[in-house]
Amino acid sequence: MARLGSDKNPIIVCVQNSKRGEYVAETCASQGWHYIIGIEPDKPEDISDLERALNPPEPAKSDKVGRNDPCPCGSGKKYKKCCGAAGILA
Repeated sequence: MARLGSDKNPIIVCVQNSKRGEYVAETCASQGWHYIIGIEPDKPEDISDLERALNPPEPAKSDKVGRNDPCPCGSGKKYKKCCGAAGILA
């Protein structure tokens, strides 16, 4: 999927008045994003794409411990020489 704000995946927002539309346009233009703005006074405002582009979600962190990473038990040893070695001996 294309990055949000690119030519293939523009930011799509719906605002209630032209002043709010100008704010969205200025924000997108300053970031170099492509956008589509709909001004519909009788519908609720939807700027979720803009909010997602301004505050991208953080990547999920893995709980997996690598062999050469510090051991999560806090011993200061590498995982392979501490708790990881217990799995090898068993």
